[in-house]
Amino acid sequence: SSGINAEYGACGEKITNLTAVSVDNVEQALEDLERNLSSFWSSYSASVIVSLSNVVFPIFFEILGKLEFYKVQSTRITVTMFRSFAMKLLSVCIFLYLLYQETKPSGGLGEEWQNVDKYKYNCWENYIGAQLYQLCIIDFVVFCFALFFSEVFRNFLINHSKWFRDRIQQPEFNIPKEILDLCYKQMIIWSSLFFAPLMSCVAVVEIILIFYLKKTSALVNLRPPEKVVLNSSNSSMVNAVFLVSLIFIFVFLGRVVFSFTPSSQCGPFRELDSFTEPFDWMIDSSKEFKVYIYDNLQMTAVVVSAIVIVSLVIYYFRSLAASRQVTIKLLRHQIKVEHVDKQFLIAHIKSEITGKPVATPRNGRASSELSGTMTTDKKKKKMTLHRYANPRGAY
Repeated sequence: SSGINAEYGACGEKITNLTAVSVDNVEQALEDLERNLSSFWSSYSASVIVSLSNVVFPIFFEILGKLEFYKVQSTRITVTMFRSFAMKLLSVCIFLYLLYQETKPSGGLGEEWQNVDKYKYNCWENYIGAQLYQLCIIDFVVFCFALFFSEVFRNFLINHSKWFRDRIQQPEFNIPKEILDLCYKQMIIWSSLFFAPLMSCVAVVEIILIFYLKKTSALVNLRPPEKVVLNSSNSSMVNAVFLVSLIFIFVFLGRVVFSFTPSSQCGPFRELDSFTEPFDWMIDSSKEFKVYIYDNLQMTAVVVSAIVIVSLVIYYFRSLAASRQVTIKLLRHQIKVEHVDKQFLIAHIKSEITGKPVATPRNGRASSELSGTMTTDKKKKKMTLHRYANPRGAY
């Protein structure tokens, strides 16, 4: 019995030791997992937050616009578009500002930053480029998830469940949202031109994939919009959106180029004092060429010629736009007249089939006046069209 008790005691001690070792291993694994998750979140948190905000906030703004009860639908869409654009621009600017603050110690503080993080500071251009690559990839992953849940899975529920069909409407194709998403992609591409030039190729591939995914989803899961608000007449507003975003990105790039010192170990500008030093060296080494250009730019003939050329280009594009507007008006008038003619022919065909006389409409006089005055208006508009349709002939 004493031998059996000793064996039981030895087994119990082994079990206790194994349990302690397993508990220690579990705690160590949990600590490693927590450390890995914290490092992952610290590395990808900014990109994930920016990508998720560009998905969640437009939906919130759309709901908010419907709750505000605008009388005109175009006003609601314009306000929602402005809010979404401000949010996308703010998110990209905050992301770039965080990168600016993280790499700011490399902008001329000597050796204080050499021992902090060699990759981040000695190669800070690569660090910013890697962060922009990361944002591009995470944004594409978030887009795929959002496309699946907001369009594919939603359409599946509507088609296979009567409860969802009675409570959820099939989404329609949102043109302003797609324009703002394209503007957001353009901002990322513009931001990476200096730090990662090849990222433009990656972004082009991503945009092509997004286009075909959206096209397939729109044909299968979406319905066409009831009213198109953004058309050719709103191109100036769309161009203004792209221009504002381009200006903000160029402010960031200009600040970095003219205030930061190139990294000492990476990039084509290493071992230089500034990014503009090669251009300064080229200008200083060609003093005669510099003086020639400077003297010619001060001549009155050069300034006047530049003003005249710019004025002619502006006049050409204004004439081209005016000719297109006249063409649009003529086509609209032609459609109205053809509609009246078709109604007249249909009425006569019905009278021949039924044997009943054609009923004279009350506005027959107005329609005859329309057809009578059509020739005069047509002559005037053709003369105007001939005047504006070929602005090159005016030169």
